Amino acid sequence: MSRALFWMLFLPAVVFSLVVDVSPKKAMFRVGDRETVRCTVKECARTPHITWEGKEDRPLFVEILTRDSESVLVYKSVQRHHENRLQCKASCEGQEKIDQVTVKVFSFPEVPRVFGLERVVAGEEVRVGCEAGGVYPAEYTDMKLLLDEHVLVSQDGTSETHTLEAKFNFTPTRQDHGHNVTCQAEHHLPGVPATRSSIQATVTLSVLYPPGVVQVSGAEVVEVGAPLTLRCSAEGQPPPQMQWRFLGSQGQWKELGRGPELHLLKVSHDDAGRYECQASNELGQNSTRLHLSVLGPPRNTSLRLSPPGPIREGELVRFSCQTASAPMGELHLLREGERGTKELMAVGTGELDFTLTNAQLNQSGRYTCHASNCYGNQTSSTNLTVTVFPLQVEVVPGGMVTTQLGSTLSLTCAASGCPHAQLSWEAPHPVQWPHPSAPRSNLSVDDPTGPWSNQSLSLDDPVQEGVYSCHAHCGSAHVSQQMRLRLFSFPSAPIIEHSGWALEGEVTVFRCVVHDVYPPASFHIRWLYRGEELPPQTAPELPPTHTTATLTSSVNMVMKPSHHGRQLTCQVELLMEGVPKQNTQRSANTTIDVHHPPRNTSLRLSTPQPIREAGSVRFTCRTASAPMGGLRLLREGKGWSTELLAVGGGELDFTLTNVQLNHSGRYTCHASNRYGNQTSSTNLIVTAPPRDTVVEVLPSAEVMEGDNITICCRSISYPPPLVTLTKLSNNTHRHSHSHTNSHTHTHSHTLLSSPNGTFHLSHLTPSDAGQYLVNVSNHLGHHTHIFSIIVTERSTVPPGVGVEMLVAAVIMVTGLAGAALLLDYVLRARRTGAYELTKA
Repeated sequence: MSRALFWMLFLPAVVFSLVVDVSPKKAMFRVGDRETVRCTVKECARTPHITWEGKEDRPLFVEILTRDSESVLVYKSVQRHHENRLQCKASCEGQEKIDQVTVKVFSFPEVPRVFGLERVVAGEEVRVGCEAGGVYPAEYTDMKLLLDEHVLVSQDGTSETHTLEAKFNFTPTRQDHGHNVTCQAEHHLPGVPATRSSIQATVTLSVLYPPGVVQVSGAEVVEVGAPLTLRCSAEGQPPPQMQWRFLGSQGQWKELGRGPELHLLKVSHDDAGRYECQASNELGQNSTRLHLSVLGPPRNTSLRLSPPGPIREGELVRFSCQTASAPMGELHLLREGERGTKELMAVGTGELDFTLTNAQLNQSGRYTCHASNCYGNQTSSTNLTVTVFPLQVEVVPGGMVTTQLGSTLSLTCAASGCPHAQLSWEAPHPVQWPHPSAPRSNLSVDDPTGPWSNQSLSLDDPVQEGVYSCHAHCGSAHVSQQMRLRLFSFPSAPIIEHSGWALEGEVTVFRCVVHDVYPPASFHIRWLYRGEELPPQTAPELPPTHTTATLTSSVNMVMKPSHHGRQLTCQVELLMEGVPKQNTQRSANTTIDVHHPPRNTSLRLSTPQPIREAGSVRFTCRTASAPMGGLRLLREGKGWSTELLAVGGGELDFTLTNVQLNHSGRYTCHASNRYGNQTSSTNLIVTAPPRDTVVEVLPSAEVMEGDNITICCRSISYPPPLVTLTKLSNNTHRHSHSHTNSHTHTHSHTLLSSPNGTFHLSHLTPSDAGQYLVNVSNHLGHHTHIFSIIVTERSTVPPGVGVEMLVAAVIMVTGLAGAALLLDYVLRARRTGAYELTKA
């Protein structure tokens, strides 16, 4: 029983064990391919639950298709991120089974790319390379670059790159053309299928090079009328094109056609010459030539003259005869005349040259060139005409020539119409030519325009004036040409001589001197003053002819003030045709300096009069004198003077600052030079408001009733002030001194006023006692002063003294005090220049 139960429980587990199978077990997929991985579940009576899981922590990036007992992972395009370790888990009726698969990915292209061989030129370095992109994993790969079986370069892949590349620099030659360049790459990753682990690409080298040696084959000598075929061959890559050219008789190449062969059906004399085959491709060209000779009678025979004519007598003439002849024959030059034919020259070549070095008139006639060989002959004729030279001569400069003494004159004589003319010079007097032994030493006979002669004359003597002739001889012909030479000398400007200065009113003589002039009779001297011509006192003396001279002229002038500073001009003119304008006139100027004593002396003040005290004033003194002397500024008084400033010149400026009343007075400017002096004076008036007022009461400010007093006021001011005396009321309390700007609040009444500041009060009573105000004023201001008077009431009269005597005494004292004050005022006014109020 127990055994039966055991088998009942154990047998299902053995028979129905769950099976999970993943295929392929090891997957090696190529990037970009479509691949699948299958998981199949067996021994499950029901539909199992199948799941996929990656062992590496990233998504599977696949499509999962599950149906019944099978699940498929679909890789639509394998990528590198599909590498993973996968497990398939299946659950069925409480059972779980797992199977695993490792997915590896590789990348390898179908074929590598060979580059750098698109254009290969022999002799030019190229960089050939092989490239395989998208290689993974690259560290399992390597690459080789081969030229045929020879390894040029190999390269192993690294993990840092996904492109396998090998490069090599080499310089191809023509021999490399047609060889193979192979690129081989291999993938050594285990598991990579053998069919996909190795790739290669092969490129056949196409080396470009220009055409090499060009070869032309064919006959080089043919007879007239025979056929001819020429063949041309050359190597090159790309294969060269052939072109035929022919060098014609005119020296110009003619295109004949293209192709390796040139066919001439019937050869003529015109076909003789040089043929060229030119082989060319895109890299260059090369050519070779063949000379074709055509046998036949002479042809193209010509006879030419050089120069072509007409020929002048004595000239050289060359006969040139040419012919085309194959085989080469003979050439004969013949002269035909009335007496028959004369052979001049014979040669056995195709060219004949004969020269007449000195053609004569009797050598004119017909000349013939006769060409011949074994096939025949041919002739060519021409006429020679010899004529006389049209001799002409020209002298440069010609006509009338005017030039300056001391210069150099170049004379040129040129002959035309005769290349071998003989030249000679003739002068109006013996001339020391630069080459006295051969006056025609500069003669040139090689100049194509004709012979010429050049002579250089140093013109340093007036006797060299005259006619110069050049004579030309050509055979019997004689021609002359003349040049007339005139000389002048005007080397420097005139000079005016005089004493330098003149005193006003005196007569001054001016002399004008001009040196080394020629011809003196052609010179005119003029004196000009302010645009007007002055008559000269002396006319220039003319020396003998043919010599330079010094001319003088003088003029006298009485010196006037208006002449000073003016220009006096001496103008010298050369009246001669042909003289350059800049050499026809020269002049000299002098400035007239008229001396005189000082005049127009003036002394002015910068500020209008009067000047207020404490201001400033500038003294300006001006004078006109020649020569310039000196100026002195003086302050003058009675019997005295003080110099304030002295200068040399015509202007003086002196500034007085902080002007005071005592600066008033007379000022004088004294101008002087060696011829005299002149003065100008002005008075300076200084004004000031009253100040420093002083009041004196005589005989005393304390008097007895009935007494008389004199009040004297003194003040410093100008102009003289007006003085008023005012008695103040009793309630006024003032200091004994007050000023111009003081204010009072007392009642007052004016007693009297005085222009001289003296007041007389008589028979004083006690009511006259009190304070008095003195006001000193002018138009510039005022000043005040307060003082007191005390009057004592008189009780009795002393015995023996009468009233009459007392009055007489007071009057006498008052008169004496007034006289004393007046005298003191006069003395102060003279001493200080100020105005003061005096005592009575």
